Amino acid sequence: MQHVFLGAHLDDAVASCGGTIAKLVYNREDVLVITVYTRGPDIKSLPKKFHKFANYDLRKKEDQIALDRLSADYKWLDIEERAYRTPLLKKPTDVFKINLSDGLKQFLNISEIQAELDKIFEKNPKAKIHTNLGVGNHFDHVEIFLASLMYMVDNALFDNFLFYLDSYGMFSTKMRKKHYLGKKIISLGTKKPENSSVKWFMITSVMNAMISGHRIEKLLSSKYLDLEWELKTNSIKGYEKTKLSALMCYESQVNLFGKKTLEKFFNRHHKNWDSSEIFMKVKEI
Repeated sequence: MQHVFLGAHLDDAVASCGGTIAKLVYNREDVLVITVYTRGPDIKSLPKKFHKFANYDLRKKEDQIALDRLSADYKWLDIEERAYRTPLLKKPTDVFKINLSDGLKQFLNISEIQAELDKIFEKNPKAKIHTNLGVGNHFDHVEIFLASLMYMVDNALFDNFLFYLDSYGMFSTKMRKKHYLGKKIISLGTKKPENSSVKWFMITSVMNAMISGHRIEKLLSSKYLDLEWELKTNSIKGYEKTKLSALMCYESQVNLFGKKTLEKFFNRHHKNWDSSEIFMKVKEI
């Protein structure tokens, strides 16, 4: 069976589902990781402080190394991420905010993402799509969630879609509370991974402040909201080290947090949730 993982940025799928990918590959399943936003701006036009985020030539090389380590196939859609798209954001942190007054029309790439889903199902009608929930309210993650949710409902493909907990949702209980589906997974675990270090607590506190006051569900009609969801956990016991090994290949991003900080966070996260990665699925109608 073909399993397709939709990731917003280079490293997102591995950070959120790297253990699941490793496990599927070990069981000889066909795995394809599609990263949506992989086209950056002219790096020479940006201040040096943005280079570590916008050097897509480097980040693509890191993605190749990471996914080769997991023995997964990959594809880049080369859509430009919101952070560098015109009209430019007033400040970088606005990427975590959604203009509710603009509704769905602000998400310019939904049709292109759905066209990619069309291609997948034309080739393999039984494909399983693993896509993000949009926890954390990052504009690009929300766009993928909306495209996937609407495609699933409009085509009645409820059994073909699993929605994974974004790494932002792993970071913080408060972030999960701000997502209408994330509330269903607040009770999991007894320890908060965001408290794994003072540095991580400070990072998540800042991120929580950036995403306050914006709700995805206000963009959706009852057709897409009146669904019954269930929690699915996938044990990755025995694959944690493989996931971390692949994640550390994204050196340009790992260095922003520190290798030891990330390792400590993910080890605590995996231990807290019984060595599992978290998914949501619509109950069959």
